[in-house]
Amino acid sequence: MAASQSIPTGIPILLETISGTGAGSTFSFQSDPAATDFSAIFQATSGTTISADLQVSLDGGLTFTNYVPTLITAAGAKAVNASGSTPLVAGALYRFNYTTLTGTWKIYVTSN
Repeated sequence: MAASQSIPTGIPILLETISGTGAGSTFSFQSDPAATDFSAIFQATSGTTISADLQVSLDGGLTFTNYVPTLITAAGAKAVNASGSTPLVAGALYRFNYTTLTGTWKIYVTSN
């Protein structure tokens, strides 16, 4: 398994550039220094069509399951809130599974 990218708090970053279907890069969120809940915004730009599930692994990346199905369905930003049925958890491994993709897409993320 490739090394996971750790997403820092409060810094927007390019998560990946993707041009084919399948599993994307593995990433995790750093713990908030204040130990408070956090949220994240994902932004997709550039391509023609896209559909991607946000997946999670709690066993170190051996198995991934859909956490937020079809989180990304078009260009634009999507938020995963600190409250609700699917809050993000620091330290868990995440990735996108791209089920539909035409063109080359850039996926950005920032957490607070």
